[in-house]
Amino acid sequence: MSLIKRPKGFKGFTFLTIGQILSFAGSGMTQFGLGIWIWKTTHNATPFSIITFAFFVPNMIFSTVAGALVDRLPRKISLVLPDLSAGIVTIITLILFLLNKLNLPFLYIASFVSGAFNTFQWPAYSVTISSMLSKEEYGRANGLFSLTESAPALISPIASGFLYSIIGLHGIMLIDIITFIIAISMVFLVEIPQVHIEEKRESILRDAVFGFRYIFYKRSLLYLLMVFLLTNFFGGFWNTLFTPMILGKFNGSSVILGTVETIFGVGGILGGIIMSVWGGAKKKIKTLLLGIFVGGISEIFIGLSYSVTVLSLFGLLMGIANIFANASSQSIWQSIVPLNLQGRVFSARKFIAQFASAIPMLVSGPLVDNVLSKYFNSNNLLSKTFGIGKGASIGFLAFLSGILSVFVVIWAVRNTYVMSVEDLAQNYEVKEALT
Repeated sequence: MSLIKRPKGFKGFTFLTIGQILSFAGSGMTQFGLGIWIWKTTHNATPFSIITFAFFVPNMIFSTVAGALVDRLPRKISLVLPDLSAGIVTIITLILFLLNKLNLPFLYIASFVSGAFNTFQWPAYSVTISSMLSKEEYGRANGLFSLTESAPALISPIASGFLYSIIGLHGIMLIDIITFIIAISMVFLVEIPQVHIEEKRESILRDAVFGFRYIFYKRSLLYLLMVFLLTNFFGGFWNTLFTPMILGKFNGSSVILGTVETIFGVGGILGGIIMSVWGGAKKKIKTLLLGIFVGGISEIFIGLSYSVTVLSLFGLLMGIANIFANASSQSIWQSIVPLNLQGRVFSARKFIAQFASAIPMLVSGPLVDNVLSKYFNSNNLLSKTFGIGKGASIGFLAFLSGILSVFVVIWAVRNTYVMSVEDLAQNYEVKEALT
């Protein structure tokens, strides 16, 4: 018998979250360091776009298959795979760097591989929350887990910017390797129930398709997903270009860019802390729509403003609002979808949401460079309202996204399927039990 009592429940999930925060922070530091290496080596922006897209495409394509595998694999294996693969890629990258053989084609391939294995991350931890915790704890847990994105976004740029000049890229990658070892250790430390559910298994491909069929069958879940699909689509046109927007508005000031990005990160951390303590309103859909509404209003002011104070204020609010919306949405899905189906359904849900983001990711840059910029280089109503230059044209896209997001909330409030999604949860459970 083990002399050490393994942490379980919410305490155990807290240990898992700490491990992931450290792992994500280490990965963020490596990405920051590699970004400096790429810029010094090429002085081109194109490699950054290729690396981002190389990570995104497999993450989207393989997500449905990953969900089917998560429903099959032991829980801890599916949790370890993303960190293990990222660690192996970092080790190989470090070796190539030390041998002076690191090159862009390898980084493109590495980004693709990391994106493919990263598909396990979200469905694996979503199912883990459902198996470790009670439904009443979902809101707190999702708020806590949101810190895995917001905390590293705050920590990584500051830490890597300071350490890069002291220990170099190889030192940063060594720190990254240590953090993924800690994250894997946390998975094996905590007690995670492995739920055994006897059911007839289809092929992996049929299981992957099942996730889509389930969502389209559950009308309220489909409409709820449409709320996020629309807001992700609108927001994608300017989120991808956040850095050039701030640099364009403030004459290339890296200090202002760092300040605003840090404030966004602080907002995400505050939102995660609030949700981990509060858990959201009793009807999670209210907290979700409040988050999207506040986020939309924030986008409007971010698009219009040239004040660092105003941008920081609404960046802070937007960071909090995004956590409110995402954590509440996750809680609703976890409370409705049966545990044995969550890997497949959540992966299909992620694919649909990401597909909506892929289009603006591809067209936003050419849209600004080749279409919008000419309207913001002359004296007209648009340039008088939003300013001159490409930063102003991206601000215009942020403004439009905010307006459209507010209209999405108005539509959702008037939509019976969306507002009653939690009321129908018990009916879904009964139906699943009978079939």
